[in-house]
Amino acid sequence: MPKTYTHSSTVYFDELDGLGVLHHTRYLLHLERAQQKFFETLLGVPDFNAERDEDIYVVVHSVEARFRQPLRTPGEIVVEYTIERIRSSGVTMRFAIRNPADSQIYCDGTRTVCKLSAQTHQPTTWTAAFREAMEKY
Repeated sequence: MPKTYTHSSTVYFDELDGLGVLHHTRYLLHLERAQQKFFETLLGVPDFNAERDEDIYVVVHSVEARFRQPLRTPGEIVVEYTIERIRSSGVTMRFAIRNPADSQIYCDGTRTVCKLSAQTHQPTTWTAAFREAMEKY
């Protein structure tokens, strides 16, 4: 059974829209922040540095999101990632954004990223070490 990476993120008041709920675009920001920390964990590095760690140089290929419940108050949320499928230059991960107190799901779905070469900006394969780290996770 694959492991789930969990990241705490803070929702701020200014992220709520005119109806008093977290605007749908803000979920993507929290997914991005969690993915950065997940990749840092897989690489065993303390920070985000695409020049040093070529496997961090990725673009989003696709996102499928289902909004289950509105998030109405600022505060902590939990973003969970589980690797679903690894390809030569891409990875698809399931995600869930939850309330940490009662595990209520606000949003879930899948997110696929593609690794690019920093020189050509074309898809390129993961390093052997990073692919192995993903496969073990």
